[in-house]
Amino acid sequence: MRAFVCFVLLIISNSYANAQKTAVSVYLHPISSFFGILGASPIFLTVEIPFSLSNSLIIKPSLLNISDHSAYIFRLGSDFGFRHHLSGKGEGLYLQGQMGVFYYKRTDFSFIGDKIFSIFFDMPRKSLWLDAMGYVGYSLKFSRVNVFIDAGIGIIMGIDTETGQVKPVTFFDGAGILWPDINFGIGISF
Repeated sequence: MRAFVCFVLLIISNSYANAQKTAVSVYLHPISSFFGILGASPIFLTVEIPFSLSNSLIIKPSLLNISDHSAYIFRLGSDFGFRHHLSGKGEGLYLQGQMGVFYYKRTDFSFIGDKIFSIFFDMPRKSLWLDAMGYVGYSLKFSRVNVFIDAGIGIIMGIDTETGQVKPVTFFDGAGILWPDINFGIGISF
């Protein structure tokens, strides 16, 4: 019964969005994907599901798989958020809040690799990665092609799956716990 109610609400929401001349958009993150050339296998997407010309549900699934001679890093999960366009036109300046959950695993094969890695950020070798982020961004929507850019800041918590310890993830040898983030996406609407 619950699934049926969710399905009906989704149809109503989709019908309302279509009546407002909005469409679901799927964005690729080309700059993040560029790192595939450097030995990583990243997949970063943003899916924007509009409720109206002002508000959208945001789903940001991602996969990061890096393997070289000194380390292996794997991260899989998604952020879920809410985007509010200030103009009420489905584009332009927006504010976005999101929360995410990711499975994270790393294996270092040498002490030097582990030491270099820990300079950038301190994360347990196997953990759940929880984040809460806030963004300010701008989007442009053409007939079928959409573009956005945003910048945000937030906090990441790591839950060590082996010990159960919860702690904020710091970076640059403990210099900060607030994480900056910049995104650029190019997408199509359906």
